[in-house]
Amino acid sequence: MAVKSVLKITAYSVAFVISLIIILALLVDANMFKPRIQALAEQQGIALNMRGDLSWAFWPAIGLAVNDVSVADSNAPQKIIADVKKASFLIAFVPLLQGDFQIKHVSVDGAVIDLDVDEQGVGNWEKLIKKSSEQPTDARAENSADANSKDLKLAIEKISLKNSRLSYANLANGQKIALNNINLGMKDVNVKGAPFELDAAWETEFSQTKTKAEALLIKSKFHSNLIVGEGFQSLALDKGELQLSIHAKETANLKITASLHVDDLKNNLHYQGKIVVAPLNAKQLLVAFGIPYTTANAKALTEVGFAGDIDGDKKRITFKGVNIQVDKTRINGTLAVTDFTSKAITVDLHGDTINLDDYLAPAAPEVATEQQQSVASAPAVAAATGDEPLLPLPLLRSLNMQAKMAFDSLLLSQMQLEKLLADVDARQGISQQNINFNLYGGSIHVKSRLDARGEKAQIGFEAIVKTIDIAEVLKAKKFDKSINLTGKLDANATGQTNGVTTNQLVDSLTARLNFSGDKMRLAPLNIEQQFCKLVNLVNQQPDPQETWNAYTELQKVSGKVDVAKRVITVESVNANVEKLMLGTTGNLNLVNGTYDFLLPLKLNRDANDTPTSIVTSTHGCKVNSNYWVERSMTLLRCKGAYAQMNPAKDCRPDKDQLNLLVKDFAAYKLKEKHGEKIEAKKSELIKKLDEKLGGEGKAEKTKDVLKNLFKKKNDN
Repeated sequence: MAVKSVLKITAYSVAFVISLIIILALLVDANMFKPRIQALAEQQGIALNMRGDLSWAFWPAIGLAVNDVSVADSNAPQKIIADVKKASFLIAFVPLLQGDFQIKHVSVDGAVIDLDVDEQGVGNWEKLIKKSSEQPTDARAENSADANSKDLKLAIEKISLKNSRLSYANLANGQKIALNNINLGMKDVNVKGAPFELDAAWETEFSQTKTKAEALLIKSKFHSNLIVGEGFQSLALDKGELQLSIHAKETANLKITASLHVDDLKNNLHYQGKIVVAPLNAKQLLVAFGIPYTTANAKALTEVGFAGDIDGDKKRITFKGVNIQVDKTRINGTLAVTDFTSKAITVDLHGDTINLDDYLAPAAPEVATEQQQSVASAPAVAAATGDEPLLPLPLLRSLNMQAKMAFDSLLLSQMQLEKLLADVDARQGISQQNINFNLYGGSIHVKSRLDARGEKAQIGFEAIVKTIDIAEVLKAKKFDKSINLTGKLDANATGQTNGVTTNQLVDSLTARLNFSGDKMRLAPLNIEQQFCKLVNLVNQQPDPQETWNAYTELQKVSGKVDVAKRVITVESVNANVEKLMLGTTGNLNLVNGTYDFLLPLKLNRDANDTPTSIVTSTHGCKVNSNYWVERSMTLLRCKGAYAQMNPAKDCRPDKDQLNLLVKDFAAYKLKEKHGEKIEAKKSELIKKLDEKLGGEGKAEKTKDVLKNLFKKKNDN
C-alpha cells in the first residue's frame, strides 16, 4: 500500500507541474521576450529583426519556435547577412524535471546566409565578430570558467536543416560560390560515443563575374554514421559515402566512400582511415571542368579509380597501401606530404604495365607525298608551331619532392621498355632525375638535371646505352620495311638545352653521341656490290654475272654524331665491310625532313693480294690496278626524306665525285703507261725554259710567281 501511495503522489506531482507549465505558457505570450532578445543582440552590434511571432511548444517537449528572423550589422541593418524563415528549439520535458538538459529537436527551415568581401578585402561578417570579441575581458573569462566548470552533455534526438542557402561573393576578384538547396538531417545526436546518422544534400555553384567562364554546378549527396567521443576528444566517420554529379560543359559523376577516425581533436590531432574513389570516366570529368582531352586510344582514361589508407596529423598526411587503377593498369605504393609547411612530398609507386602511347594526343593524319615535299620546302612553318609553354617554371621552383616510380613494362613511342625505374629529387628549383630501363636485350641509363631558378629552364643530361638490339628499335619505329639493320649497339651521349617552350628547347638543344657495335648487318643494300659496280663503270667493263647477298655485313662499327639547331650531323661513322673500310658523313635535317649522307670507301690490301690482282673479299670482285687500293673515294650518296627512308632507292653513285674519279683514273692510267716518257719530256722542256729565262731554276721561280699572281687575282 505504501508503494502505491508513493506512486500516486509522484503521478499527481508530475501532472500538477505539467499543468502549471501549460497554464503559464497559455497565460504568458512568448512575444513579450522579443524586445529583450533584440536589445541583447543590439548590445553585441547585431541588428536582429524578428518579423514573425515567437510561439511555445508543449508536450512531449517544450520549446520555442520563431518565424522570419534576420541578422545584420547594426551599422547597416538594411544589408542582411543571414535570414531564417522558420526555426524551432525543443527540450525534453521529463528529463528537465530531473535536471537533465536534453534537446529533442533543432529545426531550421529556409535559412539564407550571404557572405561577401568588398573591394578592400573586408568581409561583411568581420564587424560582427569584432564587436562580439570586444565584450569585456572579465565577462569572457567568467563565461569561459562557467563552460569549463560543467561537463558538456549533449543529446539531441533530431537536427534538421531544410531548404537553405549559403553564398560567398568576392567583389575584388569576381569569384562567387553558392551552396543552394541545403538539406541536412541528423538523428540521435550525442557526444557519448554512440553512433548516429547524418544525411546531407546540397548544390554548389561556382561562377566568375569578371570573366566569361562557364558556371560549374556540383550536386552532392552525403551519408554517414558519426561517432563523437565525450568532450569532443574524438570523431569517427563510418561508412561515409559522397556522391557528386558535376555539370558544366559535360556531366560527370563521382563516388567516394571513406571511413575516418580522429583522435585528440583539441591538442595533438591525429587521424587515420581509408578512402576509395570508385572507378570513373576521368576523361569525361576533365571535359566537365572545361578541359577537353583527346587521347590516341578513345578508351584511355575511361576507368580510373583510387583506394588507400590515410594516416596523418597537423603536420603531415600519408596514403599507405595505395591502389590506383588507370584502365587496365594497376599502380601500388605510398604517397605522402611529410611536412605541410615546407610542402615536402614523397612518392613511391610501382605499376605493372602501361601503354603511354594510348594517353598521348592522336597522331596527325598522314599527308600525301607532294604535300610533304611542299611542307619540307617551307621550314618556317615547322618552326612556327610548338611555342606553347611546356615547362611550368613556378611549379618546378616550388617543388620539394622525392619520388620513385617503377613499371614492369611501359610502351612509349612504340618502344617496349622493361623494368623501368625513375628517381626524382627536386628542391629549391633544382631537380635531378635518374632513369633506368631495359630495352630490346640491352639497357639504358639516363641522368639529367633541371634548373628552373632563372627565366628559362637549364637542362643537362647524359645517357649510357648498352647492347641494344637495333633491329627491334627499327621494327618498333616501323622503319624495318624500308631499312633493315641488325646487331647490338653501345652508345653514350651528353647534351644540354634551355628554354620554356617546345621550340626554345628544341632550337637550343646541343648534344654529342658516340656509338659502337660489331657484327651488324645492313639490308637491302650491298655496299661491296656497289663498289664493284663503280670500279667496272670507271674501267668501262661490264658487270660480271655474279650473285650478291642482299645485305652488307658490318664489323667494328663506330661513330660520332652531333645535334645542334634541329640538325643531326653525322661527323664520322667507320665500319669494316670485308676488306673495304666504310665511312659515313652527312646530316639529318629535322626542319625540312630530309637526310643527306656520303659513304666514302677504301679498299685495303692483305697478304694474299698482288699488285695486279686485289680482291674485295673471297666472294667479291677483283680489281687489277693499285689505283683502287688504300685510296679513300666518296662515290656513294644516300639522299631523301627520312620519313620514307629507303637505302635501296636513296643510295646512288654521286655524279660529281664519279666524274672527278674518271678524270683522275684516266690521268693515273696515262701516267702508269707513259710515266717515264712524260717525265723525261717534262725535264727537257724545263731545261730549255731555264736557258731562255737566263739560268737554272728560273722556270720554277717563274712558276711560283705566276701562282701567287693568279692566287691574288682569285682572292680579289
